[in-house]
Amino acid sequence: MCTNGNSYNNRIETLDIYKGLLIFLVVWGHFMMPLIDREYPAVRRLFLLIYSFHMPAFIFLSGYFYYSSWKKRGTGFKSICSWIVLYCAMKLMLNCSDILFYGEKKLIPNFLHESYAPWYILVMIIFKLLLLPIEFIQKINKKDTETNNQNIMKSKADMPKEIFSDGISIYLIFLIVLSACLSILNMPWQEKVGDFLALDRVVSFAPFFYMGMLYKKYLSSGRVSVFEKTNKPLFITGAVLTATFIIFFSIIGPYTRMFYGTWGYILVYENMASIFKGVLNPLRAVFIPYALCIAYFFFVLINKKVFFLTPFLKKFGIYSLPIYVFHRPIRDAFSYYVLNKVSFGRFEEEILIIIMAILSFMCCYLLGNRFTDRVCRPF
Repeated sequence: MCTNGNSYNNRIETLDIYKGLLIFLVVWGHFMMPLIDREYPAVRRLFLLIYSFHMPAFIFLSGYFYYSSWKKRGTGFKSICSWIVLYCAMKLMLNCSDILFYGEKKLIPNFLHESYAPWYILVMIIFKLLLLPIEFIQKINKKDTETNNQNIMKSKADMPKEIFSDGISIYLIFLIVLSACLSILNMPWQEKVGDFLALDRVVSFAPFFYMGMLYKKYLSSGRVSVFEKTNKPLFITGAVLTATFIIFFSIIGPYTRMFYGTWGYILVYENMASIFKGVLNPLRAVFIPYALCIAYFFFVLINKKVFFLTPFLKKFGIYSLPIYVFHRPIRDAFSYYVLNKVSFGRFEEEILIIIMAILSFMCCYLLGNRFTDRVCRPF
């Protein structure tokens, strides 16, 4: 979602199509969210299948796309300000929606706590700020290198690009390991922190972002990407995990809270095995490869053949950010005027799923354009 919708050069069509699928699933999942605690088993199963991979995949791709611009320009102040402005604007907009449809009384939202839709914007800001230490170290090392070589007649453009590459890799691996270790803890302090600065999501989804950056760096050495050539073992693993989730949902169901990226203490409840109720809960670490395998399965599936929806998905992928930012008030209105006022029977569940899919597609189509994209990028 953090790629520039107006930058058409050097775009990867398969990833645009996949991003289009992902943002459609984000919107569709939000439309289904008010129903998951009601007696709609098909809605709940489909909703949790979507949540098992769509945000991990999005955040992985965000890191993948961000690496190139970060390597050239670093963490720009203007970029961070743009994201902060977008986060605050989205919070204010959704607070108005909450006042209209959910009876919210506060006129000004709490900008420091976030566990709903704007959390993605907030974690992206923090992910970028966490890269500042390695940038600072790079600048110091670069100065030392230039001082030591000041008597060598060599242009800056000819200097080897690999000077700092190992340091970047080590730092990204450090962030991945640190966040993965923190995510498996069940500690009392987590409850006190709660959703402050969306830190639960930061810790849970950070491995995906920095793995995306590391994978992009790995590709820069000329190796063939899994986005270019299908990795059959990875694809088959994803297919098996998807089928297992659907078939054995009654067993896997109690463990699906980890899909939301919440703190470890929230995962622990009566239907889970006792092994997961201690200080360390390995579920989150297991979720990382689990989510990526399922995500890759759907990536290959959606790009196997061109079909009539492919051009639409490509457009949605290019303009995924404004779709994400503006879709929720439409969902809130639908929930208030339809889901809360119309009684649907069990046999009408499939029809309701289709209606919400059509509405989600329309949201993506209407909101994904150049104008809305520019509104989301004030700088």
